[in-house]
Amino acid sequence: MSNPAVFRLNKSNIRGNVISIEDNIGESIHIHMGLVRFDLTTEELNNITQTLLTVLNDQIAVEGFNLHEQNEYFLERIALGIPYIESVEDDYLEPALLRYLYENEVGDIVEDFVDKTPLYRYYCGATDVMNNYEIKRDIWETKEEALDRVRTSRNSVIYVNERNLILDGYKSICVGLAMGDLPQRIKVKRIKSSWDELTCTLAKEKREW
Repeated sequence: MSNPAVFRLNKSNIRGNVISIEDNIGESIHIHMGLVRFDLTTEELNNITQTLLTVLNDQIAVEGFNLHEQNEYFLERIALGIPYIESVEDDYLEPALLRYLYENEVGDIVEDFVDKTPLYRYYCGATDVMNNYEIKRDIWETKEEALDRVRTSRNSVIYVNERNLILDGYKSICVGLAMGDLPQRIKVKRIKSSWDELTCTLAKEKREW
């Protein structure tokens, strides 16, 4: 049976090695590493993923931080920095102090307070500001559906770094600030890392959240 479609699930460049994962509908999952291709079933890919997460968990051994409990988009964004995570601790801070790192419409990397970012303005009603940005979403979802889903399904855990830069939960914070229903101080998980690239990788994807 020939595959009717191919969906690229991920493409990364790790120390000069291009690695891509494709879902060949009707055939199998392909992992391309340079000139080498691995053919896997969905079950085999899931088994490998869980095994790798278990190995990484054992390596970093950070109390209160379990890679198996994190969403796949968050894991993708911090992948290169996972081995350098030193601690994850509970903290409380004012939502207005939270910042985010992103690439703007002209390609500049910008770090700013959440209420200055395009996604916050989207949830405040300026829906056209997201026309030039892409959103990480399931393949069957439109951008608008993915964004609107956050309104009723927010992250309960917000990860930040030592500079109050959001690592995960950005959309949920934007919704909460726009709706005005966040408490004066919110609970966050603060990640301390020995590698600053953990922050830098957050802006690698062009105009994506």
